[in-house]
Amino acid sequence: MKRPLLMLSVMVLSLAGAATAQADDGARCEARTIEQPFVPWGDLADYFLAPDGDFSAGAAGWELAGSEVVEENEPYYVHGGDVAASVRLEAGATATSPTICVTEADPTMRFFARSDGEETGTLDVEVLYTDAEGIPQSLTIGTVAAAAAGEWTAIAPMAIVANVYEMTVAFRFTAQGTGSAWLVDDVYVDPYRKGRR
Repeated sequence: MKRPLLMLSVMVLSLAGAATAQADDGARCEARTIEQPFVPWGDLADYFLAPDGDFSAGAAGWELAGSEVVEENEPYYVHGGDVAASVRLEAGATATSPTICVTEADPTMRFFARSDGEETGTLDVEVLYTDAEGIPQSLTIGTVAAAAAGEWTAIAPMAIVANVYEMTVAFRFTAQGTGSAWLVDDVYVDPYRKGRR
């Protein structure tokens, strides 16, 4: 009679340990402040701001190559605050975000942009990640045409694509084309939350 009870106790403890491990694994991507910044544009999805994604801390943690933080903000101040800041990129310049923990339940990213240069310019957006074999990869997930963002624009959501398991990614913005110049602000990631869609 004691042996089945002992086995049942071991099974319960094992399952509890597994559940705790799964909870701990999932917790790595849970330290997020959820917002709904794109409601005025008909987007009711939840989002969290990328690290210093509003550039109010001077692009802390970002890698700026030929780009710089300037005192101009998207005019809606969707993240609140009173610090006017965005990143300006001219042709060939890049701005790369800090790494962000994502899972397959984080389907898209979104941001504001304004073309500040020639109409032939584009803004490329890449996701940077390390694949299952440990090899760094980059994948273009979207391109914004200057003609589509002559004023500050909430850019349509872009699928992250690479997030097939829990991992870290970064986003790289690149101004392309002669005379291209861009302003980028409020970089967000969309976490899918059960019951919210």
